[in-house]
Amino acid sequence: MLLSTVLCANITQESPGSPTHKIGECFDIKIEQHRQLIAAPDNFNPEPESPTPSSTPARVIPAVTPAIPTAKPTLPAPAIITPPRFTEKTDRIAAQTAWKYFERNWNSQTGLVNSGDNYHWTTWWDQGSALLGIHAARQLGLLPKDVFEQRMQALLNTLEKLPLPETGLPNKAYSTNTAEMRQLNNKPDPKGISGWSALDMGRFLLGLHIMRSHYPEYSDRINRIVSRWHLTKLVKNGWLNGAITGTNGKIHEVQEGRLGYEQYAALSLKLWNIQAANALYNPPVHTVQVDGIALKVDRRNLQNSHATNYLTNDPYLLWGLELGWTNDIKPQVQNLFQVQAQRFQRTGIITAVNEDSLDRPPYFLYYSVYSNDRAWQAVNSRGEAYPQLRFVSTKAAFSWFALMPNEPYTKKLRDFVQNLSEQSRGFFSGKYENPQLGVNTSVDLNTNAIVLESLLYQAQGQQPIALGGNKSFTKY
Repeated sequence: MLLSTVLCANITQESPGSPTHKIGECFDIKIEQHRQLIAAPDNFNPEPESPTPSSTPARVIPAVTPAIPTAKPTLPAPAIITPPRFTEKTDRIAAQTAWKYFERNWNSQTGLVNSGDNYHWTTWWDQGSALLGIHAARQLGLLPKDVFEQRMQALLNTLEKLPLPETGLPNKAYSTNTAEMRQLNNKPDPKGISGWSALDMGRFLLGLHIMRSHYPEYSDRINRIVSRWHLTKLVKNGWLNGAITGTNGKIHEVQEGRLGYEQYAALSLKLWNIQAANALYNPPVHTVQVDGIALKVDRRNLQNSHATNYLTNDPYLLWGLELGWTNDIKPQVQNLFQVQAQRFQRTGIITAVNEDSLDRPPYFLYYSVYSNDRAWQAVNSRGEAYPQLRFVSTKAAFSWFALMPNEPYTKKLRDFVQNLSEQSRGFFSGKYENPQLGVNTSVDLNTNAIVLESLLYQAQGQQPIALGGNKSFTKY
């Protein structure tokens, strides 16, 4: 997934040497050049050959025995579908705050939403988040029907005319105010040589599927749009298949995805009858111990594949909120939650790892329970470590509480991030673990979209978003 957020000119509006400002402060400083950050994980194998299925396990994640230091978290049971409703005033306020981001960053010319506050650039992972956030706002009564229809009309008009590279798949990045193809550094890419991301497309196609299933009046149009795209290229020999720009400027196809992200994207593609069986059932995994708790991690790490095997919250939380956890994945989820709760119990440090944008260099980090053979790593896309910038993720905290509301630690997480926001802009990405650094004042699309998703999941009785009914309410 090539999410991305740009934090200097658009979010904190400060130069690299500027002091960090407090919550609520926003300076009108003009910056000559936006800073582009590749969020991903940029999980790909730079070799053209796909992994050999015979050398990998037979299932996605074999069952593991949960650790016993504390009580095992209780995973949500399937719920009966009911019209969504807020149960707490704080939820309503949180939803209204997150929706402010969309109101500020929706582009009427294209229907696209900026990846970062006032930054007119996007990837398809981000636009998948945008669709899910807009759907949540409509279902929760934040978005009137006529405005929703206006936004969908603008987006679908853009997608129908979207410029495509010779590959026949959407380029990795686009301008949100012109819909022109862009490079990952936001420079023009008129020939579309940036390639494509199977992970990004998986999330965007999940968003489109939710729109066509919940709002059938758009179904035929969405199907026609998607039929233009050569989706078969997203899978090769059963593995997710992406493409990058090679050293000669030509597009080079690569295996994409690591454990967690890989299965989430493969399940999303399955909604469009695109089968990536090896990605789903044969990832090369092994078990590691982190603070005495067993976790499955991808064998493909930075050293042997030139891509980091981030074990972080994002794919598992999105999987739960949107699709519902399968029985095979539940032991991994339980232990992933438990190891973070246990770290808090051991150290007193609120822990909710994730990939997130930052308000200071390097502007984007992947904070993982485990990556590249080490625990509790905060690294950039090149694997460089920034332990001093470990952070608590707002979107992870909201999601854990939505998925496991009966766990005392998830309530603590939600309370910790509840007020990390600016009313006119939306939620901040989180807070640094180092108390001297304070709030991470980055404001981005993915954080605010996932806050809305988590609130919808709660409001419709813990029903996965892709499975929920198409009833909405328009009054609180």
